[in-house]
Amino acid sequence: PNLARRLERDYSQVLTAIFTFMLNNEMPSERLRMVCTRSIDKAERRARPGHKDDSDEFVTASMALDTWYRDRRYLNGKGAPKPVRLLGRAPSIEALVRMQRRGGNAEKVARRLKALHLVVPCGNSVYRPRSDSAVISRHNPLVLQHAARALSTLLETVAHNMSASGVAPIIERTAAVPDLPREHVEAFKKFSQVQGRLLIRTINDWLVSRRSGSFPRARSCVRAGVHVHAFVGSKVARQKRAKS
Repeated sequence: PNLARRLERDYSQVLTAIFTFMLNNEMPSERLRMVCTRSIDKAERRARPGHKDDSDEFVTASMALDTWYRDRRYLNGKGAPKPVRLLGRAPSIEALVRMQRRGGNAEKVARRLKALHLVVPCGNSVYRPRSDSAVISRHNPLVLQHAARALSTLLETVAHNMSASGVAPIIERTAAVPDLPREHVEAFKKFSQVQGRLLIRTINDWLVSRRSGSFPRARSCVRAGVHVHAFVGSKVARQKRAKS
């Protein structure tokens, strides 16, 4: 019974964080209840063998931007991304998106990149990437999708590591202290940015070199990757009084 109560408390905290995020982004509570009901039905279907997950638009957008910095057809003589048109045949942003996924609406994702200012105009109806990664700070359905996918992926990894028998676990590690002085917070943010960027770049290079397009004979494919994030608590840890 005590374990069950602890699990309920932990799961409740996860759900509360998700619900709070949705309500803060102006989703009415009545609609949230409807979403919860549908989500339970979807979860039951996903638990069945053979379920296939849909492609994630945020990941597709990130890969398209990354390809723009890698594919020689999209680079100038100095190795910098060439400006290309938004839609149409290659070279275009729509074509870049289509390279990352089979099916789906590549035009829609291309227009989303423009709306989020991840690509910027540079004259003559052509665009260039703002950076090689998708970083979005405004409230947008794509951001909400990314946040939901990040939470669900973390839970899937934890569940895999707890249930896997005789199989190597997927890495899920935390480096944290309960009492970092606030004077070091900004330095921690910068340090974690640099180290995280190096880690993601290395892993991304490894993944891209092994995508199904590089191995035409590959028939079975899965979604795989690493998600890195830092955190800084809002509460100050209380100092324990020394016993006399």
